[in-house]
Amino acid sequence: MPETKNEATVARQNAPPCLADRKLVSFSKFNATESDNANMLSGEHLSGDGTHTASEDHITSAFSGKTGSYQLRLALPEPETANGVGAHIRLRGWESIEYVGIGYTWDNTFQHVKVVNPVWDHWFDFLVGHHDLAWGWRNNWESPEDRPIKDIRLYIKGNPGTEAFLDVSEMLLWQEDVDGMEDLLGPDRRLSSRVLHAVRDYNKKCFLSYKEQAQGFLETGRCPLINGTMLDWPASAPLPLDLEKTGTYQFSWHAQHAATMLMLYAHETGDIPSLFSAHSLISHWLEQSFFKPDANIKYAWYDHGTAERCLAFVQMYDIGQQNGFDHRFMAQLRLAIFRHAQLLASEVFYAGHQRIRYHNHAWFQDLALLAVCLAFPSWPCAETWVKTALWRLEDQFAVLIRRDNGYSVFVENSIGYHQGVQRIVEFAGVLTTLSDRETEIPEIAQELKAFSDFFRYPDARRTLSQGDTFRLPNLDEPNPRGQMPYGTPEVTVLPETGYAIVKSDHAEHPFMLTMLATSLSRTHKHEDNLSFTLYFDGLEWLIDPSFHSHEYDAPIPAYLRSAAAHNCVFLPDTPYSIDPGLTRLEGRRDGNTCQLSGTHEGYEGMTLSRRLTCALDRLEISGSDILSEPCEGAQLRFHCGEHVSAEIEEGRVLLTHPGSDFILVLEVADASVERVRGGDEPPRMGGLVGHGFMEHGAIDTLIFDVAGRSQVDWRVYAKET
Repeated sequence: MPETKNEATVARQNAPPCLADRKLVSFSKFNATESDNANMLSGEHLSGDGTHTASEDHITSAFSGKTGSYQLRLALPEPETANGVGAHIRLRGWESIEYVGIGYTWDNTFQHVKVVNPVWDHWFDFLVGHHDLAWGWRNNWESPEDRPIKDIRLYIKGNPGTEAFLDVSEMLLWQEDVDGMEDLLGPDRRLSSRVLHAVRDYNKKCFLSYKEQAQGFLETGRCPLINGTMLDWPASAPLPLDLEKTGTYQFSWHAQHAATMLMLYAHETGDIPSLFSAHSLISHWLEQSFFKPDANIKYAWYDHGTAERCLAFVQMYDIGQQNGFDHRFMAQLRLAIFRHAQLLASEVFYAGHQRIRYHNHAWFQDLALLAVCLAFPSWPCAETWVKTALWRLEDQFAVLIRRDNGYSVFVENSIGYHQGVQRIVEFAGVLTTLSDRETEIPEIAQELKAFSDFFRYPDARRTLSQGDTFRLPNLDEPNPRGQMPYGTPEVTVLPETGYAIVKSDHAEHPFMLTMLATSLSRTHKHEDNLSFTLYFDGLEWLIDPSFHSHEYDAPIPAYLRSAAAHNCVFLPDTPYSIDPGLTRLEGRRDGNTCQLSGTHEGYEGMTLSRRLTCALDRLEISGSDILSEPCEGAQLRFHCGEHVSAEIEEGRVLLTHPGSDFILVLEVADASVERVRGGDEPPRMGGLVGHGFMEHGAIDTLIFDVAGRSQVDWRVYAKET
């Protein structure tokens, strides 16, 4: 470490940009090449399980074998007092990685943090300080004192296969002054009104009932949460009642959604009591969960919730500036914003609760980080964090959004999440525009909206409830908005993303057929391969029954996610995989008809095929379902929309609705049929539909017995009553 009188000033001047978020007292840097103010990352000080070679600007450790864990260790010439450790690394060629860790040896133990979803084939900074939230989050909130550190260790748990590589261009050790954060962040400056407008505009789209919920809190004390939820909160209770009932409630509480809605209401109406209430909620959270550990570590520091809480803090900081809140509260709030942003920037926390790196929860982290940097542009770390947020967003979008034929489609198998993602990307487009960076994000946002619009039913109010998407039920009366004819038939097939959409008219009444074969991701996916839905004359006749909650193992959510709840062949007691790449879809138009066909291998050891032929001058659909081998217990299921009644006649089923003058006729060749309504006993469980969060109702489900058959032919057509 430098030992000059102005060692802290020298350290800050010579530090790499990745340490701009720290008030350095001193630091040491070890480079793979000779440079000023750095030590050599030389082979004589390196050890580990790999073979080390030096390249032009980095060293490479090559690993192979099946030991499951691999290490690279840099032994320092002598111990150095420090409270932070880091490296600039790249991972290449691994078959799988469970996690990568960084740390040092202390008292014969590996003191470290780990990244569970590291990026591959990209250089990234892997950094942590003892007082970072990332360190506390990974180490039960224990923050060691500054200590003499004698080595820097990188540890990988994974499978390298034939050969895999760890590239390292730099290793870092530093000592920072954690009590000097106010000096690092500089004087208080008013936040950008354009940034705050963008944040509020985004939140208004997320909390459509914020006015009613805020008023409900002010008048009754009930706590407003996501999805319109209002929890009882007696004056004698420290927390809302039933908060522990679901993870969604806990996520929303810790994300400060209640405070966000109150702040939106205050901004809209000028209501002062709502400001005081929001201030109280945030102050309470800081006291109970920031300045001391919260026992509910999962939801107090959930990746998505932490990002949304950070946005709430930024809004409260702006309110505090406008209303002259006390210095102590504002200083605490600014520190919390900084520490949250530092956590969001950290690879340790990135998508830290997810099975995979590429997940929409990571987007929230980058957006909140970007918003903080634009709100506090004078922070010395702002420029570095903006670059981090943008490259990660662009990397996420490249994986999770497919651009095709003028549309951008979110790959996570849910139109509800697609529409949510559309709002996120639109928000990202606004923020990137404010950042003056060149990016395609605004264009992607427009293409996402184009697909959302195209995917909507003719009444423009809703779409099918694909995947984890809440459902808007049918009306029990005519729906004139959904009865305007299309005029011109359209057939759109997107094989890569797994959607086929047919739009046409029957007797000057519109119908829309949608067939699904999404297979680019597991996230939010249901067992809906080759399922279809049918909208006609202002209502959904054959539906996707939606979902109930994210408590996936509970009976109703498990059913609604299963093939039993979709318009397809269902094989009871047969394992079903939703892994990517197991289903395919294609189609073509031929004059006044179109053909859609697909296959899937979701069922273990089986291949199922479906062919649909759809007339374009009338509503008539002919279907064939083909099984690679007959299966005992096989069922073909159709699920009717709300207020659609199914009357079984010999050889066919008649579907009617009080708001339509048409009848749909469903014919399945040589198959007995049973109608189930509100049934909750497997294997005949059926007749259930999800509506909102933790809400469900009863519908008619038709179960055709196709046991022992390798092909089932069926037909749906419309006729007037």
